[in-house]
Amino acid sequence: MSQAKHLVRIWDLPTRLFHWSLALLVGVLFLSASIGALDIHELAGEGVLALVLFRLVWGVLGSQTARFSDFLDGFAAIQKYLLHRESKSVGHNPLGGWMVVAMLAVLLLQAGTGLIANDGILFQGPLGHRVSPMISDAASVIHHRLANLLGALIVIHVTAILLYWLVGKDNLLMPMLSGKKLVKTSVQPIQFGSSILAAATLCFVILAIVILLAVL
Repeated sequence: MSQAKHLVRIWDLPTRLFHWSLALLVGVLFLSASIGALDIHELAGEGVLALVLFRLVWGVLGSQTARFSDFLDGFAAIQKYLLHRESKSVGHNPLGGWMVVAMLAVLLLQAGTGLIANDGILFQGPLGHRVSPMISDAASVIHHRLANLLGALIVIHVTAILLYWLVGKDNLLMPMLSGKKLVKTSVQPIQFGSSILAAATLCFVILAIVILLAVL
């Protein structure tokens, strides 16, 4: 007999807003790069940097399901999930958790290299003049190559969501929209962080980036 399930809130508003804002800005990044709208590309990149830095902080201070400690685990946990579909977190499963880390790492590197990149033709990052031409050129190469890796990660991410939905009958999109998910009744109450703290964190991050770019 299967265990009864009920609707439980698992995602806070800051995490959901981060997710969809990041998806929008990454789409703008790819589109603006493809059409040569590099001013928009730069602004979108700075927005992505702010969101990623916010998520790193929220992954430590935020709600239970947003914390890295809640969903990151070793190989044994991944193996257990693959064999038995058991996960300690009702949010990200072990595979999804490491995908989050991979995406954040690549986006952080993308944003960082974009700040100092200089292709010598069309684009110079806002901090490109603060580093040597050799470093700036290397950053440009890394930035372009990471774009391909980011695209691959997005394809894997979207494919996994579709497979969970079509094969596993588990819709991962709706919980990220509504914040609620059907879970087993044995799930313990989830601790949620303050939305005020999230807003203050994001404002601080944005202000720090603006000051950094203005000063340098």
